[in-house]
Amino acid sequence: MSRLLRNSVILRNSVILSALAVAIGALACSDTTKPRELSTAGNTRPSYTAAVDFTPTVVGRGNLGTFHIQSKAGDYDAELKSHDNTDIVVVSIVVTPGGNSGWHYHPGPVLVTVKTGTITFYMGDDPSCSAHVHPAGTTFFENGGMVGMARNEGTVDATTVVTFFVPEGGPTRLDAPAPGNCAF
Repeated sequence: MSRLLRNSVILRNSVILSALAVAIGALACSDTTKPRELSTAGNTRPSYTAAVDFTPTVVGRGNLGTFHIQSKAGDYDAELKSHDNTDIVVVSIVVTPGGNSGWHYHPGPVLVTVKTGTITFYMGDDPSCSAHVHPAGTTFFENGGMVGMARNEGTVDATTVVTFFVPEGGPTRLDAPAPGNCAF
């Protein structure tokens, strides 16, 4: 083999090995961490609770942008307002008897309409862990940032239709640690 051909092969192999080393280095240094609000790194024991027998189905999601809606018809007067770009998400949720949402919170307000069964809601900041019972045909809301848990303590499926107001493209729910005010 001529010296020129041998040097060419060595140079080609060096380029291939250099490219391989850069690729391996890039993979080794890639960031595989979770966003801070979702990370559980450093926990010495599990503190987040998972939903159990709680099945959400997204009905629809759309962006409303910023809005200020004033609606007056006869004696009825309603007003809705958002200063930030907002998605509206409608979800149907089925909670079987004994099921629960796990401790969680939302980035914006949530309107919950109970269609069947009963939802019992507990707030993470309530030291007495009082049950707020919502039977079929009632509606309740959750403020953004409020930690809570919805439970079906009845004997039939509880079904709800839930409307979330969330930042554009954002999640509808964020898991939270058990606040320690309830036995569950």
